[in-house]
Amino acid sequence: MVSDVSAAVYVSGTPASIFKQFSVRDFTLNIFIASLSALHHFRMDSGLALLSFSRRHTSAGILLLTILLVSLSAQAAQSDWSETPQAKARLLIAAVESKNSQAVLKAGLEIQMDDGWKTYWRTPGAAGIPPDVKAAQGSPLDNIQLYYPAPSRLDFQGLQLYGYEKRVIFPLDLTLKLPLQEDATIAVDTRILICRELCIPVRFKSEIPVSELPNLATAQSGVLDADAAFSINQFVSRIPRPADLAGFKPAKVQLDSEQKILQVELQLPESTQLQDLFPELQPEPELNAPVIGLPEALPGTGSQRWTAQFLIQRKQMPSPDAAANLVIRTSQGDFELPMRWQTNSAPLNPIEGTQVKGHKGSVPGMDGAPSIAAPLWLMLLMALAGGLILNLMPCVLPVLSIKVLHLIKHSELSTSQIRGSFIATAAGIISSFVLLAGALIALKASGQAVGWGIQFQQPIFIAALAFIVIIFAGNLRGLFEFRLPAVISSLGSTINQETPEKSHSLFGSFSQGALATILATPCSAPFLGTAIGFAFSQDYLTLLLIFITLGIGLALPYLLLTLKPEWICKLPKPGHWMLTLKRVLGGGLLVTAGWLFWVLSDLIIFNGVVAIASLALLWWLMVRRHRLFWLIPVAALLIIPTLPQPDIKLTSSSADGQDQLNWAAFEPSQIDKQVAENKVVFIDITARWCVTCIANKVAVINTPEVQQALSAANILPMRGDWTRPDATISDFLNRHQRFGIPFNAVYGPGAPQGILLGEILSKKALLDALKKAAGDI
Repeated sequence: MVSDVSAAVYVSGTPASIFKQFSVRDFTLNIFIASLSALHHFRMDSGLALLSFSRRHTSAGILLLTILLVSLSAQAAQSDWSETPQAKARLLIAAVESKNSQAVLKAGLEIQMDDGWKTYWRTPGAAGIPPDVKAAQGSPLDNIQLYYPAPSRLDFQGLQLYGYEKRVIFPLDLTLKLPLQEDATIAVDTRILICRELCIPVRFKSEIPVSELPNLATAQSGVLDADAAFSINQFVSRIPRPADLAGFKPAKVQLDSEQKILQVELQLPESTQLQDLFPELQPEPELNAPVIGLPEALPGTGSQRWTAQFLIQRKQMPSPDAAANLVIRTSQGDFELPMRWQTNSAPLNPIEGTQVKGHKGSVPGMDGAPSIAAPLWLMLLMALAGGLILNLMPCVLPVLSIKVLHLIKHSELSTSQIRGSFIATAAGIISSFVLLAGALIALKASGQAVGWGIQFQQPIFIAALAFIVIIFAGNLRGLFEFRLPAVISSLGSTINQETPEKSHSLFGSFSQGALATILATPCSAPFLGTAIGFAFSQDYLTLLLIFITLGIGLALPYLLLTLKPEWICKLPKPGHWMLTLKRVLGGGLLVTAGWLFWVLSDLIIFNGVVAIASLALLWWLMVRRHRLFWLIPVAALLIIPTLPQPDIKLTSSSADGQDQLNWAAFEPSQIDKQVAENKVVFIDITARWCVTCIANKVAVINTPEVQQALSAANILPMRGDWTRPDATISDFLNRHQRFGIPFNAVYGPGAPQGILLGEILSKKALLDALKKAAGDI
């Protein structure tokens, strides 16, 4: 039996044990602070945007730059592929861990198989052999510890198999024999069984010369290959977690030898749904797929009792004297727990329930899924178009309106000054995209999941953005005027000092561009999802290039106006109407802040949201009286990390009165089951912070025509909520090469592989997909 292992995380230059304590929330806050530091030291020199850091703020900039450069330059530590006609394998070395005068390599054995081929888990099921990984002869390895990601249930002509299809990485701990010889080679010998209609035993030998690695005898703990660390950690996260850490009690198991029934009972929290079970018994019996009964509530405990039964087919009966183990798949992830044998005083009665269905074969890519093999020039063109279209999204429109108002106010500026203002705004946009790319590269290098808009799952980010929007609104409503320090004002000013009332700071234009970028991230647009999905599947340099192109696309209107700045002179002249417009725009920003607090209510307790909103109101009322009241936003942000999440579980059903559908909770394992019953499944992955998702609901999903179509008896609407981090949803999106939302797909008898819809829904596209999935087209 493999010992328990936690999901290790690797980060460039940082021991894993330290980084485990470094949360995404902390990282987001540090990047946010670094971004503000960059903004407050912005200079303009001959129309070119330059970022400069003062001596006391240099450390923040160097930290971000170091993370980016180290991530980009991590040393590759991968063997060549060892191939057979049906499969191939290679060894990945992600990091080295130095402890107790020993060096342990954090590695992974990656196996890729052709469509239809499979290999096996440590307990293979009705047939099969588990992998055998050993040190090759002459290899300087003292020990190999193999860890198993949770398996899939595979149905082969009624036989229940536990294993993996297409691709799997088995995490490894390789303990080295020190000292190492310079000509030594780290080599592992792997023997696995791969099966389709027939089974073939294959052998792979994977080698990495020690000379291609740093001096492992003296190396400190840290990353050797950031790409390998990211890949391995995707499968480390699938290793079943010890159930006692989640407060689960050991399961009870009973055996009725006469009826050949194995019954398992376990107690789970009310919010946790049981999806599948993988018993590990000795001797190993051949079990049918389990039948899972309805849960029984246990009053006063906050838990419910689940019962599952397996019919035993061939092979021998398990022995109640032998230790028994159980891996369960739940709506909260995979867990491992012991089973305790119970003596049954009477024959077991067969239960009524739902039988778990196994995958009957590999699932190729979905219709409409982006191909990561697309040429780079095409992806750059899509990124440029996606960034340009973002200007029309509701997230960015408030900032565009502020920019237009700003230019009307300064309509007497010269052509060169207007051009400088547009260049500063474009520089703010592009620089912010570079910072965002750097943050995502660092997260990816650490092995964490990345995606478009994931920062909106962090309450401290949402609260900080809400206060920034409120401050901009207060400025528009006349609560205060931005007065920068004299040094920055003099650097950014392009107006004669004799007319200070007309002073025009380029810093303000730069900050407007940065705010436009931040507000754009919860939105999606045509071409944007494809470009983002391509970027996250490529190397760091390509990811950075894609994000720079996105920034250029979003900044393109400003860059084009630098060619003809005199067009601004055609805007209406300043007048009393501007005061009314400023109040309207300020009100729009307050509505945006209210939406952000609404999103925040799903991430922290309601009383906490009330407290933060009250502090924002206090700042609004008192900011004119004393400068000390500017500390209120800082105090509010310091409170956020101390506030717990709300106890209530996020609902997957809509609270919109126009939505009359009975939405099922998102469970990927149920898709194939429903399709097998000739049902059409419509998947909607949404979040409160996703503005495009909300627009899709209003314009398409909640319309009477679509509501009527989705209410048909043969259609099951299924909704997942990604407002909070959710590993099940993240994994589902990753499998379909999508790294952001909205995500909409339709499955059915006519499209069992799924039809992937665009980010911006249309009634026609959705209704046609429903007909095609049902087999009517």
